[in-house]
Amino acid sequence: MKKNTKIIIIVIIAAVAVSNVALFLGAFGLLIWSSMTAEIEVYEDASDYNRYMGENADEEYQNKWGMDESIFPQALTEDMNVLEYKMVYYNPWDAQYLSYLTVEYDEADYEQEMLRLSEYESTEYEGYYGATGFDANYELAAMNADSYQGFVYALTDGEDTITYVEIIFCNYFMDIAYEEYIPNEYLPIGFDATNGNPYGERIREEQ
Repeated sequence: MKKNTKIIIIVIIAAVAVSNVALFLGAFGLLIWSSMTAEIEVYEDASDYNRYMGENADEEYQNKWGMDESIFPQALTEDMNVLEYKMVYYNPWDAQYLSYLTVEYDEADYEQEMLRLSEYESTEYEGYYGATGFDANYELAAMNADSYQGFVYALTDGEDTITYVEIIFCNYFMDIAYEEYIPNEYLPIGFDATNGNPYGERIREEQ
């Protein structure tokens, strides 16, 4: 009887082990499949802005790794002259986001928006991913930078136009060739979030 009990226990343990291995392989297989089939999604219709930005965005765009998007306008109104809008989303393993929005304001609205941005509690960013500053044609109006997740910021030409940018990712690099989706002049000077970038490699060595 004891011998049969031992056999049963061994069989149960073996079955559980096989089941766990199968679950692991299944989950790993799903990740591989997701990575192979994921597509880079690009959206340029500003009328869909609220689908991708802010607290009321569609589910997959709501929690962008906890980064604060409030530098961007809460909504686009009819009186705003939107010159450019692009939102790029890619999720092979972990979600990544790249957006930029350029708005030309009238004098009163520009002053009001610049006041709002000046009251934002900006964070330090220089040194993160090699960033040293911005193109001389722009002034940095507000910045939310994270040493791991990336940047959300606003640039102004100092006259009537503001460009809002977010570059959000994880694991110290972006899987997409981000330079293909955003004008270089909107990126921080020296910014490098490619796979194997020096900043990410240094942080990993220090951990």
